[in-house]
Amino acid sequence: MLRANHTGRWTKPSPVQYPHQWNWDSGFISLGWSTFDWDRATLEIESMLAAQWSNGMVPHLHYDPDHLVDYFPGPDRWPGAELRVRHLGELTSGISNPPILAIAAERVGRRQHDPDRRTAFWRRVLPQLSDWIRYLLRDRQLPGSPLVTVVHPWETGWDNSPRWDFLAAAGLKPKRPYERLDTRAVGSGERPSGRDYDAYVALAEVISEGGFDLAAYSSNTPFLVNDVLFDSLTLGAADAINRMASELGTGEPFAEKQLDDFARAFEEVHWNAQANEYRDHDARAGRQIDAPSAAGLAALAGGARVSAERGAALFDAYQARNRGLLPIPTVPADSPSFDPDLYWRGPVWVNVNWLVADGLASLGLTARAADLSQRTLTAVEGSNFAEYLNPTDAMGRGIRGFSWSAALALDLLESR
Repeated sequence: MLRANHTGRWTKPSPVQYPHQWNWDSGFISLGWSTFDWDRATLEIESMLAAQWSNGMVPHLHYDPDHLVDYFPGPDRWPGAELRVRHLGELTSGISNPPILAIAAERVGRRQHDPDRRTAFWRRVLPQLSDWIRYLLRDRQLPGSPLVTVVHPWETGWDNSPRWDFLAAAGLKPKRPYERLDTRAVGSGERPSGRDYDAYVALAEVISEGGFDLAAYSSNTPFLVNDVLFDSLTLGAADAINRMASELGTGEPFAEKQLDDFARAFEEVHWNAQANEYRDHDARAGRQIDAPSAAGLAALAGGARVSAERGAALFDAYQARNRGLLPIPTVPADSPSFDPDLYWRGPVWVNVNWLVADGLASLGLTARAADLSQRTLTAVEGSNFAEYLNPTDAMGRGIRGFSWSAALALDLLESR
């Protein structure tokens, strides 16, 4: 399946619907390639880094110029982005993605048994990965907080999650007309609403008009968020980069105190003791976002300093809210926002399950991790590697032949 979706430079997420290269998709996909074709795994990461901006940002979307008419929004919806890339001619979006790519780079390297090939790969990618995390920890900070400011729902990877429903109150409308293409291959009942899509396109305009500079447009946008998963994966990415740098003998790019300060802020901002869960934070409103989701569980896979006891309690409590369902619904079944078919509002995603299983394993909760991994493998095989699955009947939804579903199945099999 990965071979069928490979373009020669990268792996597109699916045969239809997603013809370009997505940032965090490539991170997950590289893990699958590394189980049987290590060179393709490294190519996946390096081709994504070829889209890096001069300020260090790695965009969430790297466009294939041969398929611009097949996808909306195209690079014309990010005017000025083409001038900010390090390699002129690369076409990109103007926002980023959770930095799983850095975490994947370390793991892909460790699957190479030849130390010379491993270190050569790390030497090639480490400067670019370090620049990306520096960008997040520098250019995406608001005054008084070391945490990352996420500026668009697409940037989180959880596009239409109920976590972002507060955005509807802003009533955003794009200035330019557009035509959606995402409901041609997938039914509209499984995709974001027209109101949500209007907001997404309008936010892209706000970001572009601000010159992609947070300080320039922060007063004009209703969406400034500390995303619990993005923050945790940023911390995990910095930890991974430091480990790679240490083995290369180049000196760790991120100071221990800086990461400790970030971890403390993560705990202060995201932990809700009353609800016993991690939550996102609306940085504009200055309060936590009261919208339950699996993001706090997925955050166990990052660098947040969570105890095994807390991790087990979080997992068990979320499972109790979804008893009898395929794990792990992205929105708990007892939430009014739960919809088992609608994109990020309830369906099971293989990458979320992978993140949760990885986080559980890192905490020593191996039995829980193994059970979740096996149930995920069984479900994804039965769905023909669907984009996402209905947790009530385990039937595939969205696109079939989805690359990260196949790739992460390979990684789960390899890791058993």
